[in-house]
Amino acid sequence: MLQRFFPKLQKKDLMLHGIVLLGLLGMGCILLSSVLPSGTAAKEETGQTAAAQEEYRRTLQAQLTDILSVIEGVGRVEVLVTLDGSEEYQYATQGDRTVSEEQVRSSTTYVTVGGSRDALVESVSHPGITGVVVACEGGADSTVQEAVYRAVSVACGLPSNCIFVTRSDPSAIRKESTP
Repeated sequence: MLQRFFPKLQKKDLMLHGIVLLGLLGMGCILLSSVLPSGTAAKEETGQTAAAQEEYRRTLQAQLTDILSVIEGVGRVEVLVTLDGSEEYQYATQGDRTVSEEQVRSSTTYVTVGGSRDALVESVSHPGITGVVVACEGGADSTVQEAVYRAVSVACGLPSNCIFVTRSDPSAIRKESTP
Protein backbone atom coordinates (compact mmCIF):
# COMPACT_ATOMS: atom_id res chain seq x y z
CA MET A 1 0.00 0.00 0.00
CA LEU A 2 2.80 2.44 0.87
CA GLN A 3 4.43 1.57 -2.45
CA ARG A 4 1.55 3.28 -4.22
CA PHE A 5 2.47 6.60 -2.49
CA PHE A 6 6.24 6.13 -2.71
CA PRO A 7 6.89 4.19 -5.94
CA LYS A 8 10.64 4.94 -6.05
CA LEU A 9 11.40 3.38 -2.62
CA GLN A 10 12.25 -0.30 -2.30
CA LYS A 11 10.19 -2.65 -0.16
CA LYS A 12 12.83 -2.73 2.63
CA ASP A 13 12.95 1.09 2.80
CA LEU A 14 9.14 1.29 2.77
CA MET A 15 8.96 -1.05 5.76
CA LEU A 16 11.49 1.04 7.68
CA HIS A 17 9.66 4.30 6.83
CA GLY A 18 6.34 2.72 7.85
CA ILE A 19 7.72 1.65 11.23
CA VAL A 20 9.23 5.10 11.85
CA LEU A 21 5.95 6.75 10.84
CA LEU A 22 3.95 4.52 13.22
CA GLY A 23 6.44 5.26 16.01
CA LEU A 24 6.13 9.01 15.45
CA LEU A 25 2.32 8.75 15.43
CA GLY A 26 2.42 6.78 18.71
CA MET A 27 4.68 9.33 20.39
CA GLY A 28 2.43 12.14 19.13
CA CYS A 29 -0.60 10.45 20.68
CA ILE A 30 1.21 10.03 24.01
CA LEU A 31 2.32 13.65 23.97
CA LEU A 32 -1.17 14.83 23.09
CA SER A 33 -2.74 12.78 25.90
CA SER A 34 -0.38 14.29 28.47
CA VAL A 35 -1.14 17.84 27.30
CA LEU A 36 -4.94 17.57 27.16
CA PRO A 37 -6.72 17.73 30.55
CA SER A 38 -8.45 14.66 31.86
CA GLY A 39 -12.12 15.55 31.80
CA THR A 40 -13.48 12.76 34.00
CA ALA A 41 -11.43 13.63 37.10
CA ALA A 42 -12.34 17.31 36.87
CA LYS A 43 -16.03 16.50 36.33
CA GLU A 44 -16.03 14.08 39.27
CA GLU A 45 -14.43 16.65 41.59
CA THR A 46 -16.82 19.38 40.44
CA GLY A 47 -19.78 17.08 40.99
CA GLN A 48 -18.61 16.18 44.50
CA THR A 49 -18.05 19.86 45.34
CA ALA A 50 -21.50 20.84 44.05
CA ALA A 51 -23.12 18.02 46.02
CA ALA A 52 -21.29 19.06 49.20
CA GLN A 53 -22.30 22.70 48.67
CA GLU A 54 -25.95 21.72 48.13
CA GLU A 55 -25.90 19.56 51.26
CA TYR A 56 -24.42 22.45 53.26
CA ARG A 57 -27.10 24.84 51.91
CA ARG A 58 -29.90 22.41 52.79
CA THR A 59 -28.50 21.91 56.29
CA LEU A 60 -28.40 25.69 56.85
CA GLN A 61 -31.95 26.07 55.57
CA ALA A 62 -33.19 23.27 57.84
CA GLN A 63 -31.44 24.73 60.89
CA LEU A 64 -32.82 28.21 60.21
CA THR A 65 -36.32 26.82 59.62
CA ASP A 66 -36.14 24.94 62.94
CA ILE A 67 -35.01 27.96 64.94
CA LEU A 68 -37.35 30.45 63.26
CA SER A 69 -40.40 28.21 63.65
CA VAL A 70 -40.15 28.43 67.47
CA ILE A 71 -40.15 32.24 67.54
CA GLU A 72 -43.49 33.50 68.75
CA GLY A 73 -45.76 34.69 65.95
CA VAL A 74 -43.72 33.30 63.06
CA GLY A 75 -45.98 30.33 62.29
CA ARG A 76 -45.08 28.09 59.38
CA VAL A 77 -41.90 29.20 57.68
CA GLU A 78 -39.87 28.63 54.51
CA VAL A 79 -36.22 29.63 54.26
CA LEU A 80 -33.98 30.09 51.22
CA VAL A 81 -30.21 30.48 51.69
CA THR A 82 -27.89 31.64 48.90
CA LEU A 83 -24.18 30.85 48.99
CA ASP A 84 -21.11 32.37 47.39
CA GLY A 85 -18.25 30.18 46.18
CA SER A 86 -17.55 26.66 47.32
CA GLU A 87 -15.73 24.78 50.05
CA GLU A 88 -12.05 25.61 50.42
CA TYR A 89 -9.52 23.20 51.85
CA GLN A 90 -6.47 24.28 53.82
CA TYR A 91 -3.74 21.65 53.81
CA ALA A 92 -1.20 21.01 56.54
CA THR A 93 2.29 22.23 55.67
CA GLN A 94 5.70 22.02 57.23
CA GLY A 95 8.44 24.48 56.57
CA ASP A 96 12.14 24.94 56.91
CA ARG A 97 13.84 28.31 57.23
CA THR A 98 17.56 28.99 57.02
CA VAL A 99 18.97 32.41 57.84
CA SER A 100 22.52 33.37 56.94
CA GLU A 101 24.31 36.70 56.74
CA GLU A 102 23.60 37.11 53.04
CA GLN A 103 20.23 35.50 52.50
CA VAL A 104 17.14 33.91 53.98
CA ARG A 105 15.94 30.61 52.52
CA SER A 106 12.61 29.04 53.28
CA SER A 107 10.82 26.05 51.89
CA THR A 108 7.35 24.71 52.52
CA THR A 109 6.03 21.25 51.76
CA TYR A 110 2.63 19.67 52.24
CA VAL A 111 2.21 17.03 54.92
CA THR A 112 1.07 13.77 53.33
CA VAL A 113 -0.80 10.88 54.87
CA GLY A 114 1.23 7.70 55.09
CA GLY A 115 3.20 7.10 51.93
CA SER A 116 0.47 8.41 49.64
CA ARG A 117 0.39 11.58 47.60
CA ASP A 118 -2.76 12.81 49.39
CA ALA A 119 -2.13 15.93 51.46
CA LEU A 120 -3.44 16.13 55.02
CA VAL A 121 -6.48 18.42 55.22
CA GLU A 122 -6.06 20.81 58.14
CA SER A 123 -9.39 22.62 57.84
CA VAL A 124 -12.35 23.13 55.52
CA SER A 125 -13.95 26.54 55.01
CA HIS A 126 -17.58 26.46 53.99
CA PRO A 127 -18.85 28.85 51.32
CA GLY A 128 -20.00 32.26 52.45
CA ILE A 129 -23.67 33.03 52.93
CA THR A 130 -24.73 35.90 50.68
CA GLY A 131 -28.39 36.17 51.54
CA VAL A 132 -31.41 34.67 53.28
CA VAL A 133 -35.07 34.93 52.34
CA VAL A 134 -37.67 34.07 54.97
CA ALA A 135 -41.35 33.66 54.14
CA CYS A 136 -43.52 33.10 57.19
CA GLU A 137 -47.16 33.42 58.22
CA GLY A 138 -46.35 36.20 60.71
CA GLY A 139 -44.11 38.10 58.32
CA ALA A 140 -46.52 41.05 58.07
CA ASP A 141 -46.13 41.87 61.79
CA SER A 142 -43.23 44.29 62.38
CA THR A 143 -42.40 42.71 65.77
CA VAL A 144 -42.12 39.26 64.16
CA GLN A 145 -40.09 40.68 61.28
CA GLU A 146 -37.62 42.30 63.69
CA ALA A 147 -37.23 39.05 65.65
CA VAL A 148 -36.62 37.11 62.42
CA TYR A 149 -34.11 39.69 61.13
CA ARG A 150 -32.17 39.53 64.40
CA ALA A 151 -32.23 35.73 64.60
CA VAL A 152 -31.01 35.27 61.01
CA SER A 153 -28.42 38.04 61.39
CA VAL A 154 -26.93 36.46 64.50
CA ALA A 155 -27.15 32.86 63.23
CA CYS A 156 -25.56 33.60 59.86
CA GLY A 157 -23.43 36.65 60.62
CA LEU A 158 -25.25 38.68 57.98
CA PRO A 159 -26.17 42.36 58.00
CA SER A 160 -29.90 43.06 57.78
CA ASN A 161 -29.63 44.28 54.18
CA CYS A 162 -28.81 40.68 53.14
CA ILE A 163 -31.96 39.32 54.76
CA PHE A 164 -35.52 39.58 53.45
CA VAL A 165 -38.55 38.71 55.55
CA THR A 166 -42.04 38.62 54.09
CA ARG A 167 -45.50 37.35 54.88
CA SER A 168 -46.37 34.14 53.13
CA ASP A 169 -49.64 32.76 51.97
CA PRO A 170 -50.40 30.02 54.54
CA SER A 171 -51.84 27.74 51.88
CA ALA A 172 -48.73 28.05 49.71
CA ILE A 173 -46.18 26.91 52.31
CA ARG A 174 -45.27 23.26 52.05
CA LYS A 175 -46.15 21.25 55.13
CA GLU A 176 -43.13 18.97 54.81
CA SER A 177 -40.12 20.02 52.82
CA THR A 178 -38.78 17.22 50.66
CA PRO A 179 -35.05 16.64 50.50
